Amino acid sequence: MKVLKLHPLMTISLLQMQLQRLLSCNVAVYMRHSVANAFDTLKEAGFDEENLIEFPIDETLSLREFEEEVEERFNFTLELCNKDNKPFTNKSQHLFQISSSQPKKEEKNYQLDISLDMLMNNRQFPSQNISF
Repeated sequence: MKVLKLHPLMTISLLQMQLQRLLSCNVAVYMRHSVANAFDTLKEAGFDEENLIEFPIDETLSLREFEEEVEERFNFTLELCNKDNKPFTNKSQHLFQISSSQPKKEEKNYQLDISLDMLMNNRQFPSQNISF
């Protein structure tokens, strides 16, 4: 089962990446009827919860039903879009149809270790003239 994880301090861009991974589609998030900035948080977009929420995605729902359920439950608006960021015109299409229509890539589960200890111990960047 696919689970969407939402937190009030999560950015819109993180939500978009999560939905891209879970449903293989893009998403536009709206704040007060205009497209939200990628760096806005879900709280700024209207998410009223105080803690992390795990929201199971029912892939048998239509796009319209999913969008309405998210809006009713979490108080922010989203619109599922195709890879070209154009909203899907067939809102009666089911979520499982979107993800199954995308070519399957070999899924790699890379873990990026960016712990403070690792950064402090591997200080090779100054010699390469790389700045952050």
